[in-house]
Amino acid sequence: MKGEKTYFIVGIVLGVFLSAVFFFYFAPRYETLKEGETMIKQDKWTGRSWRFTDDEWKPVVGENRDWEKIDRALMAALRIPFADVDTDSAIITLQDKHPVLADLRREELLERIKLVYSRQVLVNMYLDSFLKTEAREK
Repeated sequence: MKGEKTYFIVGIVLGVFLSAVFFFYFAPRYETLKEGETMIKQDKWTGRSWRFTDDEWKPVVGENRDWEKIDRALMAALRIPFADVDTDSAIITLQDKHPVLADLRREELLERIKLVYSRQVLVNMYLDSFLKTEAREK
Protein backbone atom coordinates (compact mmCIF):
# COMPACT_ATOMS: atom_id res chain seq x y z
CA MET A 1 0.00 0.00 0.00
CA LYS A 2 2.83 2.36 0.87
CA GLY A 3 4.55 1.72 -2.47
CA GLU A 4 1.34 2.42 -4.37
CA LYS A 5 0.93 5.82 -2.68
CA THR A 6 4.54 6.67 -3.49
CA TYR A 7 4.05 5.77 -7.16
CA PHE A 8 0.80 7.75 -7.22
CA ILE A 9 2.40 10.91 -5.74
CA VAL A 10 5.48 10.61 -7.99
CA GLY A 11 3.18 10.20 -10.99
CA ILE A 12 1.15 13.30 -10.10
CA VAL A 13 4.28 15.41 -9.49
CA LEU A 14 5.85 14.17 -12.72
CA GLY A 15 2.63 14.80 -14.65
CA VAL A 16 2.30 18.36 -13.31
CA PHE A 17 5.95 19.03 -14.11
CA LEU A 18 5.70 17.68 -17.67
CA SER A 19 2.45 19.58 -18.27
CA ALA A 20 4.02 22.83 -17.05
CA VAL A 21 7.06 22.32 -19.29
CA PHE A 22 4.82 21.58 -22.27
CA PHE A 23 2.53 24.60 -21.77
CA PHE A 24 5.30 27.10 -21.00
CA TYR A 25 7.85 26.06 -23.61
CA PHE A 26 6.23 24.08 -26.39
CA ALA A 27 2.67 25.40 -26.67
CA PRO A 28 2.49 29.11 -25.79
CA ARG A 29 -0.51 30.70 -27.45
CA TYR A 30 0.72 34.29 -27.76
CA GLU A 31 4.01 35.57 -29.12
CA THR A 32 5.16 39.17 -28.75
CA LEU A 33 7.40 40.60 -31.48
CA LYS A 34 9.07 43.97 -31.91
CA GLU A 35 8.94 45.28 -35.47
CA GLY A 36 10.76 48.58 -35.74
CA GLU A 37 9.13 50.96 -33.29
CA THR A 38 5.99 48.92 -32.65
CA MET A 39 5.22 45.87 -30.54
CA ILE A 40 3.00 43.21 -32.08
CA LYS A 41 1.27 40.36 -30.25
CA GLN A 42 0.28 37.36 -32.36
CA ASP A 43 -2.11 34.56 -31.47
CA LYS A 44 -0.56 31.35 -32.81
CA TRP A 45 -3.83 29.45 -32.66
CA THR A 46 -6.05 31.87 -34.63
CA GLY A 47 -3.49 33.97 -36.51
CA ARG A 48 -4.90 37.27 -35.22
CA SER A 49 -2.52 40.12 -34.32
CA TRP A 50 -2.60 43.20 -32.11
CA ARG A 51 -0.41 46.33 -32.15
CA PHE A 52 0.52 48.14 -28.91
CA THR A 53 -0.42 51.81 -29.36
CA ASP A 54 -1.68 54.44 -26.92
CA ASP A 55 -0.93 52.09 -23.99
CA GLU A 56 -3.34 49.40 -25.20
CA TRP A 57 -3.43 46.47 -27.62
CA LYS A 58 -5.40 47.32 -30.77
CA PRO A 59 -6.24 44.73 -33.44
CA VAL A 60 -4.23 44.83 -36.64
CA VAL A 61 -6.51 45.23 -39.64
CA GLY A 62 -5.49 44.98 -43.26
CA GLU A 63 -2.57 43.54 -45.11
CA ASN A 64 1.12 43.58 -44.37
CA ARG A 65 2.91 45.85 -46.79
CA ASP A 66 6.52 46.85 -47.36
CA TRP A 67 6.10 50.25 -45.71
CA GLU A 68 9.79 51.16 -45.98
CA LYS A 69 9.66 50.82 -49.76
CA ILE A 70 6.42 52.83 -49.90
CA ASP A 71 7.89 55.52 -47.63
CA ARG A 72 11.01 55.83 -49.80
CA ALA A 73 8.86 56.18 -52.93
CA LEU A 74 6.72 58.87 -51.29
CA MET A 75 9.78 60.76 -50.05
CA ALA A 76 11.22 60.73 -53.57
CA ALA A 77 7.91 61.77 -55.14
CA LEU A 78 7.31 64.58 -52.66
CA ARG A 79 10.99 65.62 -52.71
CA ILE A 80 11.27 65.46 -48.93
CA PRO A 81 14.86 65.95 -47.77
CA PHE A 82 16.20 63.06 -45.71
CA ALA A 83 18.67 63.88 -42.95
CA ASP A 84 21.05 61.17 -41.79
CA VAL A 85 20.53 61.62 -38.02
CA ASP A 86 21.35 59.29 -35.14
CA THR A 87 17.89 59.33 -33.55
CA ASP A 88 18.95 57.94 -30.18
CA SER A 89 21.63 60.55 -29.53
CA ALA A 90 19.38 63.32 -30.84
CA ILE A 91 16.58 62.26 -28.46
CA ILE A 92 19.01 62.17 -25.52
CA THR A 93 20.34 65.64 -26.39
CA LEU A 94 16.79 66.98 -26.76
CA GLN A 95 15.75 65.53 -23.39
CA ASP A 96 18.89 66.93 -21.73
CA LYS A 97 18.25 70.41 -23.13
CA HIS A 98 14.53 70.41 -22.23
CA PRO A 99 13.94 68.70 -18.83
CA VAL A 100 10.16 68.55 -19.34
CA LEU A 101 10.78 65.94 -22.08
CA ALA A 102 12.95 63.71 -19.86
CA ASP A 103 9.96 61.81 -18.42
CA LEU A 104 8.66 60.72 -21.83
CA ARG A 105 9.50 57.36 -23.33
CA ARG A 106 11.32 57.39 -26.67
CA GLU A 107 8.25 56.19 -28.62
CA GLU A 108 5.96 58.75 -26.97
CA LEU A 109 8.40 61.57 -27.71
CA LEU A 110 8.79 60.54 -31.36
CA GLU A 111 5.00 60.39 -31.81
CA ARG A 112 4.61 63.79 -30.18
CA ILE A 113 7.34 65.32 -32.38
CA LYS A 114 5.59 63.90 -35.44
CA LEU A 115 2.24 65.33 -34.35
CA VAL A 116 3.53 68.79 -33.46
CA TYR A 117 5.73 69.08 -36.56
CA SER A 118 3.09 67.88 -39.01
CA ARG A 119 0.46 70.16 -37.46
CA GLN A 120 2.76 73.18 -37.79
CA VAL A 121 3.69 72.32 -41.38
CA LEU A 122 0.04 71.87 -42.37
CA VAL A 123 -1.03 75.11 -40.67
CA ASN A 124 1.75 77.03 -42.41
CA MET A 125 0.84 75.52 -45.78
CA TYR A 126 -2.83 76.39 -45.31
CA LEU A 127 -2.13 79.96 -44.18
CA ASP A 128 0.33 80.51 -47.03
CA SER A 129 -2.23 79.26 -49.53
CA PHE A 130 -4.90 81.44 -47.93
CA LEU A 131 -2.73 84.57 -48.10
CA LYS A 132 -1.85 83.90 -51.75
CA THR A 133 -5.56 83.50 -52.59
CA GLU A 134 -6.40 86.72 -50.78
CA ALA A 135 -3.61 88.59 -52.59
CA ARG A 136 -4.89 87.36 -55.98
CA GLU A 137 -8.43 88.50 -55.18
CA LYS A 138 -7.30 92.07 -54.45
